[in-house]
Amino acid sequence: MTGPTARVAGVAPAILALLALTAGCASSPAPAAAPSLAPAPALAPPPAPGPEWRPSAALTGERLAAVLLPDADLPPGSTAEAPAVASTATALDPKAEAAAQQHPECAPVLRAMFERPAGSVSRWYVTGNNVLANRTQIDVAGLADGLSRDRFEALRAAVTGGGCTGLRLDNGKGGVQLTVEPVPSPGLDVPAVGFRVRTPTGAVASAGGFTRVYLWAAVGDNRVLFLTADDTAHAPALRPELVTPQLQRLLAVAGGPADPAAPPAPAS
Repeated sequence: MTGPTARVAGVAPAILALLALTAGCASSPAPAAAPSLAPAPALAPPPAPGPEWRPSAALTGERLAAVLLPDADLPPGSTAEAPAVASTATALDPKAEAAAQQHPECAPVLRAMFERPAGSVSRWYVTGNNVLANRTQIDVAGLADGLSRDRFEALRAAVTGGGCTGLRLDNGKGGVQLTVEPVPSPGLDVPAVGFRVRTPTGAVASAGGFTRVYLWAAVGDNRVLFLTADDTAHAPALRPELVTPQLQRLLAVAGGPADPAAPPAPAS
């Protein structure tokens, strides 16, 4: 298919240039409860355990590219652009790096948004018209030496543990305030963390701010990162008809210990 429309073409670089943080938020401790003779309430049941962490070696080359959802498995009315391979690692922007050092509780969020390991493979998928909310980027990468689980646990603590809720970005124009919020992702078969990043500015075609929605999921030493974005007024959200088959694909290709000498998985 052809590239993004004029509305889309300049958005991704512009939004990437906006994001770097200088402040996090912390909550104050709750006041102590007054003594009571009433019986103590029953304890709430512990949360259900998440999906099991499956051992799987980091994939590279053709086997990593085979993880991406192929055209044959796209939902009706969907198309996809050509895959792109990161020949070198993409690190944090200097402003984001400085913010991550100043506020380490938000460093995992910035890392998930900006870093791309060398050899990672990404592709844009379009469902319906080629406008912002209909575009989903899927990026897959192999992270060896336990790095995948380390990154997952750090991101989960930052997002769902309340470690990082507010970001201040030095954008060269006085800064912009961003908000980080967890996005529930129940029913997934792999460990995953969903979150969105809101900014009060940057809307393209409606009043209000801009929102980017992410899902970071992993099978062993392999991770997949989903991204969609649009004006906040349009309530952007990731599409289950893309997320579900892509996660099934991740499990099928990287669901167990990998043999580096094995042939590439079929692209179906």
